[in-house]
Amino acid sequence: MNNKEIYTREFLKDNPVFWSRLGFCYDPPLKNEFGKPLVFTENLDKYAKYHRDFAKNGVKIHTSILHSGWVGVDEYDYSLTDRVLDAVFKDNGDIYYIPRIKLNVPVDWCRENPEEVFVYDEDLTDKEEIRALVGTLRQDYLGYDAPNGYYQAGDYVDTRPNVNSRIARQSFSSVKWLEDAGVALKRLIDRLESSKYADRIIGYHIAFGTSGESVLWGRISEHYGDYGITNKKEFYNWGIKKYKSVEELEKAWCQKGITETNIKIPSQEKRAGKTNDFTDFFRGNEDDVIAIDYESFTSEVTANAVCYFAKIAKATGKLVGAFYGYFIHVDNAAYAGHLAIDTLLNSPYIDVFAAPKSYYRCGPGEPGGELCPAQSINLKKLWLDELDIRTHLADDEVREWVSGNKNETVSVFWREFSKNLAHNSGFWWMDLGGGWYDSPELMSEVASMVRANDILRKKPHKSMSDVLIIVDENSAKYMRQNTDIRCGFMEDFIFETQMSGALSDVYRLSDLDDLDLSQYKLVVFAYTTYLEKELFERIKNKLSKDTTILFNYAAGTWNKNGFDLKNAENITGYKIAETKENPKGYDFPQIMGEKTENTPNCHLLNTVPYLKHNQIRKIAKEAGCHIYTKANNVTIYGDNRVIGVFNKEAICTELCLKEKGTYLEFITNTLYENTDKIPLDMGDKDCRVFIAVDNGK
Repeated sequence: MNNKEIYTREFLKDNPVFWSRLGFCYDPPLKNEFGKPLVFTENLDKYAKYHRDFAKNGVKIHTSILHSGWVGVDEYDYSLTDRVLDAVFKDNGDIYYIPRIKLNVPVDWCRENPEEVFVYDEDLTDKEEIRALVGTLRQDYLGYDAPNGYYQAGDYVDTRPNVNSRIARQSFSSVKWLEDAGVALKRLIDRLESSKYADRIIGYHIAFGTSGESVLWGRISEHYGDYGITNKKEFYNWGIKKYKSVEELEKAWCQKGITETNIKIPSQEKRAGKTNDFTDFFRGNEDDVIAIDYESFTSEVTANAVCYFAKIAKATGKLVGAFYGYFIHVDNAAYAGHLAIDTLLNSPYIDVFAAPKSYYRCGPGEPGGELCPAQSINLKKLWLDELDIRTHLADDEVREWVSGNKNETVSVFWREFSKNLAHNSGFWWMDLGGGWYDSPELMSEVASMVRANDILRKKPHKSMSDVLIIVDENSAKYMRQNTDIRCGFMEDFIFETQMSGALSDVYRLSDLDDLDLSQYKLVVFAYTTYLEKELFERIKNKLSKDTTILFNYAAGTWNKNGFDLKNAENITGYKIAETKENPKGYDFPQIMGEKTENTPNCHLLNTVPYLKHNQIRKIAKEAGCHIYTKANNVTIYGDNRVIGVFNKEAICTELCLKEKGTYLEFITNTLYENTDKIPLDMGDKDCRVFIAVDNGK
């Protein structure tokens, strides 16, 4: 196989990947008692064995964290880097490798560059005060509160509590960080590309921020910044560029006499605080403009950092990826910096987006999901799903998402497999604990999935969905973060639709001008607070005339003119008004919609979060959608190649397919010929995966 074939998104999509803890090291880079880079487990052979097991069972591509070598200011040590490379390829000479390279700064870099440090404390403005905090227990090393230190540290015991921080590490807006980390990245890549393993390295995974996931410090614990010196200056300059003058900036941000040193970054309360005030919640006040702008700025600098490093890696001609786009799964994706999706999609230096699979409702029989609309990413790039599956072999302390026995583990395996095939995504198995897959039975399942994957990827993917769910990352900026709105109208809505018996696709609002929408019978504007009437009309003109349109909550309450309830009415056909009735006690403003004489019959408005699968099923049936299962509460994923059925509580007795054909049930190896009805003998938390067979082969 030549390099042109293996350095492609298609090769990565078509071949499952395995990730292990091999080389998992402390971040920030620290030294052990011997002055060498601190790795959590010195016994690298333990994890190298897992790579050999996966390789023997057909997994061609492998990945792990590879130490960057950057251990201090102008100081490099590649001893751990070299050890990990040798361990990966030991007895695995024919595999391919993608190193994940973390580019967060060493602690002494913060001491030398205090003005470039991320700051949590609004009152901390002096660089010498910041310098004095570097390396103390008031510096956040990890990006989240952790009283017991580093999570999943393996053989190493972290005695450093990571709580009550006033500063973190590098500001994402720091040009100095980009330059210095860029030097470290280029030095490492030059070393790798001149090594004996160069031809086996097919790409680079760029990582920085919390857990290396391009996530701003403090997001997980909702401990917000960045009030650092450089970040204030960069935000001020960003504002001047947008508003053209100091005078216009003062008006826009309601800050008289504003400078790059006295600028007031929006407070945590202004960005995330709860409120039931209608206009305040939707950021419709004059003093809300700066909060919207700041979240745009944060996503822009985060995406720009990804692109900066990606450009360095892309000079090799190989694949480049990064974690990004988490807005479906987290309330504060705007704070995290994950809203500039189009910046990365349009970058010539990025090939792959990645994220962990959803950690919400992801147990046996549950729907699981992605943190980002994977199908959207796959239109231009590749979504690579990190299957952090806590198998029944995982330790007790990490079993919040774990399967209780082998059968439950297998059910989750095949659900994630079906999900990624249905969405035309790639994936990697992740062994975060070490030994989660160390079982002949589980490796046999991996081998079965590799075989199924090889068969199915040969056939082009085609969606069979009747339901289209529309989401918009930018809408997150136009209201305060809120779990019940994000989850109840978007993430949970997607999950419940997957359990309704109908197949569904999820795309971003910005995709729809370029998509053929004629197949959809039910279109849901699930999370589209910002929606221009002109765009809606273009979308509607691409739908069949009898397509049912469902609007969730406050679709269209923002447009280019600002917070605009009349715009929402013009789009939905419903007169939107606030109501004080709130029987469930939700902590966001409640609204009601009143039909007008102009309300189309095909328009529905849902103002209640957490619709259940049976309610969505009823709407889908009335819209003419095909229903695949006779029982509710059964998850299905599918496209023209595969249909996966996963029981939770209901007993599903029959699968009703769209058309007659020959289908192989892959798990039991049972063939069903010339039929569109397949009897299912399924119990609680059971699964079936069907492959469409051409010409009985």
